[in-house]
Amino acid sequence: MKRVVIDINSVLPLYSRGWISGIGRTTKELVEALDKMDNLPFELMLYSQNTKNISGKQLGLKYQNKHIYFPHKDWANKIIKTFHIRECATHYDLLHIPHNFDWVAKPQKTLVTIHDAMFFAYPDEVFDYKYAQKVYPTLAKKCKGIITCSESSKRDIMQYMDISEEKVSVCPWGYRDDVFYPRNNNKTGYPYFLMVSCSIGRKNTMSVIRAYEKFVKQKPQHELVLVWPNPPQTALDYCNQAHLRNHIYITNDIDDERLSVLYNEATATFFPSRYEGFGLPILESMACGTPVVTCRNSSLPEVGGDAALYVDPDDIDAMCNIMEKFEQGELKKNDFESRCVNQAEKFSWRKCAEQTIEVYKKWL
Repeated sequence: MKRVVIDINSVLPLYSRGWISGIGRTTKELVEALDKMDNLPFELMLYSQNTKNISGKQLGLKYQNKHIYFPHKDWANKIIKTFHIRECATHYDLLHIPHNFDWVAKPQKTLVTIHDAMFFAYPDEVFDYKYAQKVYPTLAKKCKGIITCSESSKRDIMQYMDISEEKVSVCPWGYRDDVFYPRNNNKTGYPYFLMVSCSIGRKNTMSVIRAYEKFVKQKPQHELVLVWPNPPQTALDYCNQAHLRNHIYITNDIDDERLSVLYNEATATFFPSRYEGFGLPILESMACGTPVVTCRNSSLPEVGGDAALYVDPDDIDAMCNIMEKFEQGELKKNDFESRCVNQAEKFSWRKCAEQTIEVYKKWL
């Protein structure tokens, strides 16, 4: 039986520092969904190397694990590539790199997940986009196949990296339906709007803050909650102005259970991002029955469908107007719940795993 090896290095920081990036999170969800599939037509192995004394065994899955410690540095990765260390350790027929890029010895036996082409389409200073522009296409062009999470990302990968259509497969992400679902309870006692995955750059958080700043002049009941792990001082100072100080709350370091509660208890989730490869906050909020205000760019309409409310990312007045309509009852959360849940149910990690299996079979 042929062997597929999945590199899970992006998952391991969960067990060393307590949190993982979006790439790590989606990789973890994928391998856990694959673990629930029976009678796979290939052997599956998990590979790790970046974290000392922490391996794929921490996931507690049924697959074999191979862990060889090397620091997560370019020089170490190049050594691994040059001496075929990963190949000798795992003897794979197909290697899956789910984190955009890696130094691999045999790209002709490699499948890479490229989550988006943000580093070309919307370069963000938060990330080293010049490095990404330089090195990411090298594996994309040489590898056997590419997985991405939306039709929008597929188009961007084809355009910016000059990749043929048949080489790119779309496997949309899912959500944890045992965590993100309508709970119909509000323990906060006050209404609020929510924004998750905040940043100064493309996530466009300041537009939501400025829309709320205009809205708060009406002395509304609704407050604004931002899930923002590491807000810059400029944003903290802005939100700490006298007219906003007791109306905007910033929280961080929350797990999925708490995040689900925040979605459920919010009147609406704002996610007016300027560019996304997928947009998990849209999906998770809708799965909880909470309407989403987002934009018609990149992948966002694919996820939001007809259930979301759409604005231009720079239209502060439109965002404020939606806040006013929810405040005044012209828009009601309950009117959106079934539509949101039905849209979210089009996506699941099981479907993602099934589609990924088909991609593996195609390239084995």
